[in-house]
Amino acid sequence: MDKKGALAITQIILLLISIVAFSIIFSGGFVGAKDAMKEEDLSERKFHEDPDLSKLDVGAGKGKGAAIIPVAGSSQLSKWAQIGDTPKDGTAEFFSWKAGGAADAIFTGAQWGLMAYGFTKMFGSMLGMEDAKLDAISSAAGWGFFTGKSLSVLFGEGGVWYGKTPFGWTAGQFSFAAGALVAAYMFYKTYRKENTETITFTCEPWDAPTGGKYCEECNKQGLPCSEYQCRSLGQACELLNPGTDEEKCVWVNRNDIKPPVIEPWEDALLYDYVYKPNNVVSPPDKGAIVWNKATTGCAEAFTPLTFGITLNEPAKCKIDSSRKDNFDEMDYYFGGSSLLKYNHTQVMSLPGPGALEAENLTIQNDGEFEAYVRCQDANGNTNTANFVFKYCVEKGPDTTPPLIVTTNLLNNMPIAYNQTSVDLEVYVNEPAECRWSHLKQSYNDMPNEMSCSLSVMEMNAQMLYKCSTTLTGLKNKVENNFYFKCKDQPTKPNEDRNVNTEPYEFTLIGTQPLIIDSVGPNETIKDSTDTVKVTLEAKTSAGYKEGEAICYYENLETGEGDQFYNTNSHEHSQELWLAEGDYEYSIKCVDLGGNSDTRTINFKVETDIDEPIVVRAYHEDSYLKLITNEPAECVYDTTDCSYPFDDGIKMSVIDDINHFTDWDTEKDFYIKCQDDFGNRPTPQNICSIVVRPFEVYKQEE
Repeated sequence: MDKKGALAITQIILLLISIVAFSIIFSGGFVGAKDAMKEEDLSERKFHEDPDLSKLDVGAGKGKGAAIIPVAGSSQLSKWAQIGDTPKDGTAEFFSWKAGGAADAIFTGAQWGLMAYGFTKMFGSMLGMEDAKLDAISSAAGWGFFTGKSLSVLFGEGGVWYGKTPFGWTAGQFSFAAGALVAAYMFYKTYRKENTETITFTCEPWDAPTGGKYCEECNKQGLPCSEYQCRSLGQACELLNPGTDEEKCVWVNRNDIKPPVIEPWEDALLYDYVYKPNNVVSPPDKGAIVWNKATTGCAEAFTPLTFGITLNEPAKCKIDSSRKDNFDEMDYYFGGSSLLKYNHTQVMSLPGPGALEAENLTIQNDGEFEAYVRCQDANGNTNTANFVFKYCVEKGPDTTPPLIVTTNLLNNMPIAYNQTSVDLEVYVNEPAECRWSHLKQSYNDMPNEMSCSLSVMEMNAQMLYKCSTTLTGLKNKVENNFYFKCKDQPTKPNEDRNVNTEPYEFTLIGTQPLIIDSVGPNETIKDSTDTVKVTLEAKTSAGYKEGEAICYYENLETGEGDQFYNTNSHEHSQELWLAEGDYEYSIKCVDLGGNSDTRTINFKVETDIDEPIVVRAYHEDSYLKLITNEPAECVYDTTDCSYPFDDGIKMSVIDDINHFTDWDTEKDFYIKCQDDFGNRPTPQNICSIVVRPFEVYKQEE
């Protein structure tokens, strides 16, 4: 058992001993129906000086009499008080409670329970116990004493259950065991050990497993393997022959056991920077010095510094400010990306020694830094040695004004119709105080102050400093322009600080409501397949860029939905394959400014897999006429039914269901009809109807 556990048990034991001792000392001050009464409380009672109790007429069994109660504080049983009447069973009553009864047990147990709870709280606080543990022990002590004392009244001498203790135990043994059991149970149920742990979570793109031992699983699913499916099975998986019947997901470079080769990448450097050989690193490490040609070789404080690496194969890379044992222990991805790439770039901005000293922070390396880099390829091969970048920051005074690098909202982005304010964060390359205005003004004249990170230690992951504000006064259908200026080195005298001469301009575009002009379908869609293709359509206008928006659909019965496949325009469409039935869909469109509009459509899907039926054939005037049960196209042949439909002779139509051709009694008509969905008689040697015209001669009288 550890020291904390032993200390906790010791505290619990000491508390219980203290509770018992304290309870015994002060128990005489609490009165139950059978407890002693103080002498001063009996001034109005009738006393009997005779200590021979046998001479007292208590009237037992006569329905009335006196309860004999010893007077508290008497050295001898020489004084007795006669109070109230005694019930027929001979037990005393106090406030109509029978001594040894349930009410007496609850009242007495509650006294002891409350006393135990209060004393435990008091002594626990004196001992400095933590709140959770003290609450649990206090509750356990209170309920334990309540249970034990209540049972001792019920099962003890004079109690209503006297002599009925289970297991042959004495009343004391049973009461103690029950109280201890209840106390242990209450402690178990109420004690919750609290721990505080800080967890830092970084959201990175999902990585497939290294290697490619699962690549072939994509080829075994009975369906074509997509590029996404293939690459999700392993970083070394690749889809070969895409777009052909021979698509295969395979493990490329299966026998690759070499880690990536790291070299410094010249194109990642800013103007005036070069790489110099770093000859002081110890093998097998190698590296380069990032050198500023325009200065003494060091970067200016709080100015962007970039460097990069190029690899002989795609790989993901990590960077760390301290030397780690392996790739997995390193803290940061190079450039903030975990993608497999040939080239990686790191951008940073560092405070100089002067800025650190202004906040009483010392830098042990005198403004010189090292960054350690390792990479891992798709097969999981990693560098054992580091590639080390060395760079430094100038020690001289800061003479450049702050630079607003970026904002959390895009410049020139639209805003929703009737939106009057928006929260904005700007990111500055050094700690600074910033202000904004609707006009181009000097820093001191700008009326709106921002909440900014003022310490060099408050930089974010991109080594930038955040300033927050709420932009107000936004208007619809116009460009809302804002101007920002910042003043650096908040801890220094005003004369030593640098302020922007030119403002950072930021624009938000006011818009108008987005309108869905039309949606569909709102009709019955019919086809001859088990599932019917239904095309959802929408057209939008107004809003931002005259209705350019992204539309979404949702089945209002099932809740299923998604973004339209063809969208981000003024016209939107989505193909669905639905079974026969009635449908209700909600269509919502949203533009870049956040304007939205919603419409609901209702349509019916029907499946027609039956061929047309000729419901009537007759002779009228000089024509053979047919009527079909649905719109159809009919053809005929005069030989038999085995002809292909496309080779048949087309019958003329009056409308979609009335068809005719010339009446000819010399021919038999083998007729086939096909509906709009291609349903026709099958197999090919079957007809819809065979008609044999004949003349009816009227017999002369």
